[in-house]
Amino acid sequence: MSSIPIELPLKAGEAAQLAELILEQVEGRPLSEDLRGRLASRLNALPLASLAAHPGSLERDPIHPSVYYAAVDALGGARPQPLLLRIATASSPASGLFPNPLLICRTRTERGPEVVINAIPFASTDHAHIRTFAEQVNRAFLPRPQGAQPAIAAGNRHPEISLPAILEAYRIILRNLGVNMASTPQLSATRESTTEEALDQRDGENPVTAGHTRVSIRHLYHAGIWAAIRAGWREGYNAEADHIIISGATADEVSLSIEAAKEAIRHAAGFTKFTTDTSRLFELHADTRHPDAWSETEVEERCTALLAPEERRWVEDEFSKPFRIGEAVYEFSRDELARYAVKFVPSLRLNEELYDFIRATKAAAGLGRGFDFEPSLDEAETLTSPKDVIFYLHWLKARGRPAQLMPPNLGFKKRQAYPVALESGPETGVGLREYAKSKLWAELLPRVVRDFGGRPLEELRARVGELAAVARHFNSTLSVHSGSGKQAEVLEEIGRAAAGRVNYKISGELQLQLFDVLSEQPAGSPWRALYDRMVERCNAFAAAGAFGEESALAQKYVELGRGSYLGDAARGRVDGNLFLVFWLGNLNGSRDLAAPDGDRRFFKEKIDELPRELVEEVRRRNTRYVVWLAEHLRG
Repeated sequence: MSSIPIELPLKAGEAAQLAELILEQVEGRPLSEDLRGRLASRLNALPLASLAAHPGSLERDPIHPSVYYAAVDALGGARPQPLLLRIATASSPASGLFPNPLLICRTRTERGPEVVINAIPFASTDHAHIRTFAEQVNRAFLPRPQGAQPAIAAGNRHPEISLPAILEAYRIILRNLGVNMASTPQLSATRESTTEEALDQRDGENPVTAGHTRVSIRHLYHAGIWAAIRAGWREGYNAEADHIIISGATADEVSLSIEAAKEAIRHAAGFTKFTTDTSRLFELHADTRHPDAWSETEVEERCTALLAPEERRWVEDEFSKPFRIGEAVYEFSRDELARYAVKFVPSLRLNEELYDFIRATKAAAGLGRGFDFEPSLDEAETLTSPKDVIFYLHWLKARGRPAQLMPPNLGFKKRQAYPVALESGPETGVGLREYAKSKLWAELLPRVVRDFGGRPLEELRARVGELAAVARHFNSTLSVHSGSGKQAEVLEEIGRAAAGRVNYKISGELQLQLFDVLSEQPAGSPWRALYDRMVERCNAFAAAGAFGEESALAQKYVELGRGSYLGDAARGRVDGNLFLVFWLGNLNGSRDLAAPDGDRRFFKEKIDELPRELVEEVRRRNTRYVVWLAEHLRG
């Protein structure tokens, strides 16, 4: 054992007080949540100034019963330093799980036993120590598949800030609603996140390249376990490699994208849910809703080229019988099947390949074969129909790759409210007529007017209910993407329509709440100034066309007088600068070139240094928001 560095911000006497309390409360007793709760209440009476303990993390060594582990934060430095304390009676053997721990002290307690206290580095970046704890001390901290369980899948663009808040929300939800809705961590594995190697090469001058969060795939996985350990969350959670995206305009580009996706999957082997996005392979001209839809003759020609005769016979045989789902009956004509095959089969074949690769990758890493599979339809330009879902889910199930979750395109836009009226207005916000303009949703507005008396939310509930019933028929759960920014009444309609069985994804809103806190700081303060520089850099990128066609929106919202205001979160932010609402988060992965002190680090690195009081305010808002979502989604 090496001696603890003299500058470590942790008082040995306070560590000894914590050790004595732990031994007094738990030695000779089975560990339980009640016991940890009693320990937490007793901790409040200890005069600890140099450390903050996380009593929920307390575990006994799997081999030596008088050895205990507890996560703490050392508070003596400029920033809290996460550590894992190993508390052992002096007669216990040296640590075999964590070699060469740092000695804090060797002392005799008031009750007699001599104890040895060691410290082990335990920040979210100490991946090896995190894995050792979760894999060898208590495997309850590892993620697990979600299955049919409802969830709020919470994305984490600032995992060290948001993960503790989200886990606290899950605990409140479990206590108040009696359901475990834990599904975190989550980020797009090929858009928001990426490999460490790709992050190292990213200079921040392109705000839309992969990895704009500056959170690697592997780090997000370990940060999730780290947060679960510190929170004492043993009830189970899902870790999602979200939106593994296949892109490309040519066969060679698609091939390169597939290889990049497989590399992301290798990095994500520990995750337990995988969302694939093969929508770039959808052939939308085969859909009759497309404004330039192919004729039956064109579709038939393409179907013949796509499917060998035996494959065509298999498709027609598999889909020849009616699908009876609840009170509805769905039947496919031969012409319809040709259209669905042309539209979906290339993406389905790729999903089969990716499914097999995920299973093989997890098995090769010794992580089992079980995982949740979520092939995405939500990125298609057309709204998802029940027959879309039937064709996709039945194909995969019949070929041995069942999807546990099904995300349709419901007409949701990222971080924006869903229309509650046909026409736009100051009270109701953007109306459906304006909202759906320029989208391939031609059937939506007439359906709302014709069948639902001009009430968009009633139509949404009916559509969600039908899609959820189809998903359940295939033992799949409806998964709602782009869930951030939706109003209470929208959540309630979804919850009722899906009978509470829904996987609801959020990400951007948690980050926007962090930006809200920054923007609310006094003018001239360093954190308000940092926010203003992020806004200025985002607008500068837009002026250079960095965000494609949406770059022009930056000036539009400036002219509307929205400035840097992100809007009222309770109203879906419809009154804010929606360009910034959507794109400001991408600035995480860009450098602060205008910093007055010359510190040109990435904005993400600076946000990671938020003072404790601001972090706590962000966490309060994040927790409140996730609980609010659950309360309205319960149906």
